[in-house]
Amino acid sequence: MKIVNYRLILLASVVFASCQIDNYPEPDAVFIGKIVDVQTGKTIQTRQPDGIQIRLIQEGYENPVPYDFWAKNDGTFRNTRLFGGNYKVTVQAGPFHNSVTKTVMLKSGSETDETFEVEPYVRITDVNISVSGTTITGSYKLSMGDGTTQIKHSKLICHVSPILHKNTDNLGSSEKNDLTGVSASELESMLFTDEITGLKAGTYYVRVAVESKNSLGRNNYSEIVKAEL
Repeated sequence: MKIVNYRLILLASVVFASCQIDNYPEPDAVFIGKIVDVQTGKTIQTRQPDGIQIRLIQEGYENPVPYDFWAKNDGTFRNTRLFGGNYKVTVQAGPFHNSVTKTVMLKSGSETDETFEVEPYVRITDVNISVSGTTITGSYKLSMGDGTTQIKHSKLICHVSPILHKNTDNLGSSEKNDLTGVSASELESMLFTDEITGLKAGTYYVRVAVESKNSLGRNNYSEIVKAEL
């Protein structure tokens, strides 16, 4: 009988301990923010995923495991399932030079908003999208982020969904503008006019894509514009 009682006591202890573990507070700290051009203050347009990676490492632990998530394609981010605490936050693996790291305090039950400034590989400005018949035309200007970026090419792209980047299936595209060897001063004097022709009637989403020489093959993009044919 004593053996049975001991077993019951042991079982109750295990159940109680399990309940204690399960009753930890759920992650309820909210982390929002944006990644912007250090010069213009505009958000860095990208793709999702594999556009801009946000890495969190919680401080105060030995050998903490990094937690990664991706920014949206408009250069903003929002994560609503984090534990409160101090984090080392690194914005990396995007279409910009170098990574940026901050120490951020996330409070349980609260929202924390942070802005990260970066130097893009390429700046895309003066974008104008127009439609005529079955053709979408885009004009724009380019400049090198720090004056040293080796640009490969630029083009206008479109798709029937707003999730569009260089590897999107069934992507509509203009001819590439070969920019190999073009200097920073030459680039800034150029006005690009690209056309995507032979499109069917419907709604399209359009943006400029510029590929430069970087280890991850990241493209810089303009903001997405909706076009009706």
